[in-house]
Amino acid sequence: MQCFACGNDATQRCPRCGNVYCDEHGANLCAACLDPVSAAPSRGVYRVAIMGFLAGSVLALWLLVRPPGVPGESSPIVRDETTPTPALTPQGATPAPTPTLAPGETLAPTPTPGPSATEAPTAVPTEAPTEAPTEAPAGPVEYLVVPGDTWNGVADAFGVDAATLAAYNGRTLDDFLQIDEVILIPQ
Repeated sequence: MQCFACGNDATQRCPRCGNVYCDEHGANLCAACLDPVSAAPSRGVYRVAIMGFLAGSVLALWLLVRPPGVPGESSPIVRDETTPTPALTPQGATPAPTPTLAPGETLAPTPTPGPSATEAPTAVPTEAPTEAPTEAPAGPVEYLVVPGDTWNGVADAFGVDAATLAAYNGRTLDDFLQIDEVILIPQ
């Protein structure tokens, strides 16, 4: 057998490509396999790598322009106007039941009791005004946080300032409310 590069007698076979070569044209691999050009990737591999790099760059740019939402972060909420928004109620209080109406039915006003036409109105004795007893200041109200609550929403429902509410609970407005967390509402 002859060396693939010079025509001399071959002494070895390249384990990579199978070419036979002499001692002048290689040691463990033939000179063709040791050429730096043969180490470069093929056109297909190169193109796939470039396309992957471009796709990753576009994705990174998109994430910089429009980052993903963070839980608890305020974002525009689209509400279905057909369902009412539930009102906030303090922990332990029961909300007033809402009447359910059949389609086409309307809610009639309830009559207020008053003197009938046959009865004569009776005089109600009036008591002399007395000094109202001073009430002890009410303590804080405990409130159980439900999904969708924010510092501003809870503060508005109880008529207090949101920053004051957060500070009263040892927090700041940047801290997120956790579902089923109990917070204190100052009175």
